[in-house]
Amino acid sequence: MPTRRLTRQLIWQLLLYTLLFGVAVTTLKAVQVLHNGQQQMDAIPATVSRLYLPLLGQSAWDVDIPAIQLQLRLIAQLPGVQSVELRTELGQSLRYENPEAADRLNSEEYRLPLRATHSMESIGSLLVTVSHQHIYHAMWQEVISSALQFLLEFFGLALLLWWLFNRQLVKPLQDMAHTVRNYQPGQPLPPLLPGTPEQVVDNELSELARAFRSMSSNINRHLAERQVIETELASHRDQLADLVTERTRELDQLLSFQQLIAGISTRFINIPLHDIDQATDMALGEIGRFMQVERCYLISFADNWLVETVHEWCASGIQPTTHTLRGQSMLQRQWACQQLQNFGLLSLDALTDLPESASTERAELQAHQVQSLFMLRIDHMGRPVGMFGCDMISRQRRWQGKEQQQARLVGETLANTIIRRQQLQALSSAQQQLRSANADLARMAFSDGLTGIANRRYFDEQLSQYFQQARQEASPLSVLQIDIDYFKQFNDSYGHLAGDQCLRQVAQCIQARLPEPQDLAARVGGEEFSVLLPGSNSEHACQLAEQIRLAIWQLAIAHRQSSAGDRVSVSIGVATRHAQHDSAHLLMRDADRALYRAKHLGRNQVSCADAPSPISNQSNRTFP
Repeated sequence: MPTRRLTRQLIWQLLLYTLLFGVAVTTLKAVQVLHNGQQQMDAIPATVSRLYLPLLGQSAWDVDIPAIQLQLRLIAQLPGVQSVELRTELGQSLRYENPEAADRLNSEEYRLPLRATHSMESIGSLLVTVSHQHIYHAMWQEVISSALQFLLEFFGLALLLWWLFNRQLVKPLQDMAHTVRNYQPGQPLPPLLPGTPEQVVDNELSELARAFRSMSSNINRHLAERQVIETELASHRDQLADLVTERTRELDQLLSFQQLIAGISTRFINIPLHDIDQATDMALGEIGRFMQVERCYLISFADNWLVETVHEWCASGIQPTTHTLRGQSMLQRQWACQQLQNFGLLSLDALTDLPESASTERAELQAHQVQSLFMLRIDHMGRPVGMFGCDMISRQRRWQGKEQQQARLVGETLANTIIRRQQLQALSSAQQQLRSANADLARMAFSDGLTGIANRRYFDEQLSQYFQQARQEASPLSVLQIDIDYFKQFNDSYGHLAGDQCLRQVAQCIQARLPEPQDLAARVGGEEFSVLLPGSNSEHACQLAEQIRLAIWQLAIAHRQSSAGDRVSVSIGVATRHAQHDSAHLLMRDADRALYRAKHLGRNQVSCADAPSPISNQSNRTFP
């Protein structure tokens, strides 16, 4: 367990420090013993000189051998003295050794002069050999003694520490750890040190227990605060979610409304007049469904609030009634009209809100089964041009400010519809007048003013186009050149009015004989006419020319001054396009040559440019 490891670590560390301290103390004692022993050895020569040399010098002077031996034995018995030897000046020597100090390696010799007591004359020397063995022996005895004493104290201390740690530290810590480990936040903390008042701090354990209890109180307080905050956050989150949902719904509704307005506005851009009624009805249906009303209508005014047009949409099961207002004046409904004139809108949540002066409006609304209504005046350039309204039939409805604002935007959009309709009607009328004027101008520009058929300018344009088309498609193209015979004499004889009438009759006769719509007859000169026949070959063109000549002859217009007969006749030249015709000019040249040939041959006949001889009907000719 972690507590045992902690106890073991603490005890081992404490014992290690104690062991190191014991070793240091023992070392200091050994050093001190060694130092004291060295001092004792250093003091041996002085001790011998002070205590034994005077007596030994007197004994040597007296040659008292027993006394000398006694003194030497006493000196040898001194601690640390290994041997002592007396040497005289006469060469005599006397030696005494200590058998207990036989170490020859750790020894040191001292030579002391030996003098006579009555004179300072040297009589010899004393050689003292000192051994260190007793110093080391004393040092080791001290070390061993101190070590044994320390070991006994060390083991006793270890047992005492182990018991104290387990009783005073490990067991309380284990109990405290078990209590803290099983503690659940939000619950009261059990006593951590049973039997000890936790409010009294007398050691570190009680301080730790008090810190744990303070931490527990803080945790419980923080949990309570957190619970309150989480409750408030949950409430705020729900309120925010509801607000976001409401704002999202409003934004979706606003987006749908914007898309509705944009769609309606786009629909009426460049819309033709014949589609505007259907588009208006469709727009009212979209607006009514979006605003969730049961009847929706758009009214346009003429002068003096006179209802001109009515467009109405009704929900399923609702009968349309607004169309009955067409042709009536809103001024007949004085109270409603006054509200619209003064405020621009009329908002009615219930019929009971109507004043007594609005009896006409009340009766009309009751007849139409209207429970609530909202009307908005539509203005353009400072004058009322219409009205937009919504009705509720099955129930009453309180019109909110947001709905009134949306209705205003709808009214502005529908105002463009009314103005667009009026503009399109005015534009349509103007276009009709313009088309009529353009038609008149076209007729004046491309038709002959006298005969009503095409003029020379239009004929030349069509000839160029038909010639290019015929050449590209390799299709036939024929031209008739017609000239009234002796028309100048006709004018001189009958007058210009009769001449003009003759020209009109000839032109109508030519136009009536053209078989195809694309065939063109034109007056190209005073009494000259040209006929353009796209798709006709030479044979068909010659036959048609003969039919025209005969028809004009049968008009029987008197002409006594003509050398070709007693009536108005024509000469016709026919030419058909072939490969050698590179231009319309060449084709017309051949037609003119054919006409010239017909005149040269006697007039009142047809001459084809391709034929060797003219074609004529002599039975219908009268010569002068």
